[in-house]
Amino acid sequence: MNHGEHTVSSFDNDLAQLERRVLEMGGLAESQLQGAMNALLKSDVDVAERIIARDPELDECERKIEASALSIIARRQPMANDLRYVFGNVKIAGSLERIGDYAKNIAKRTIILSRHPSIAVPQDMGALGASAQRTVRDVMDSFTTRDAQKAEMVWQLDHQIDDLVGRVMRQVISRMSQDMIKPKRDPEEIECSTHLLFITKNLERIGDHATNIAEVIQFQMSGGWKTTPRPKGDDFQSSAG
Repeated sequence: MNHGEHTVSSFDNDLAQLERRVLEMGGLAESQLQGAMNALLKSDVDVAERIIARDPELDECERKIEASALSIIARRQPMANDLRYVFGNVKIAGSLERIGDYAKNIAKRTIILSRHPSIAVPQDMGALGASAQRTVRDVMDSFTTRDAQKAEMVWQLDHQIDDLVGRVMRQVISRMSQDMIKPKRDPEEIECSTHLLFITKNLERIGDHATNIAEVIQFQMSGGWKTTPRPKGDDFQSSAG
């Protein structure tokens, strides 16, 4: 083996190790999101606390990915085609860390909601959570298989999460409005509804980060960023305003 072949092989090994770290981080982010939704729907405080406790693991994963990427750049000085894979993996790790943060936030709000068992989770919250989980799973599958078409599908279907977000928000706002006109307002019900609105927005942002990852995967494979606007669904905030 000549020196050039050795250098290429070493770079490939470094990049493969970096991608394994991203896949491990993706698996943890998926697990955190699934656990957070299970905790919310079952009002399970123990599970919620475990989700919160594991969040630093995702932060550590991101730090290791950043350190590995910097090491590859310093030692291998990759050319443009290879550099975009290294750069893209760092961006993907950043989105996965944010997905983990939102899962942690859902878990924290679940613990508060559990103190008010009479406050029901909106009917469509489970469907919204399942859609967010499926989006994260699909985009990480596309990363694993380098499937640009699957990444495009994730990007195109972001509007489905928007539609569910709009439905859940309307359910929560409707209940809040009813609470406000009651002769005796219950501040706890208003507080719980506010937490449910934040959870809904957390799930919307998780979907946004999954589509961000899809864009990065397509950039890694094509060398160009998308220039068309992302398809959007139910724009609840505009219609509400």
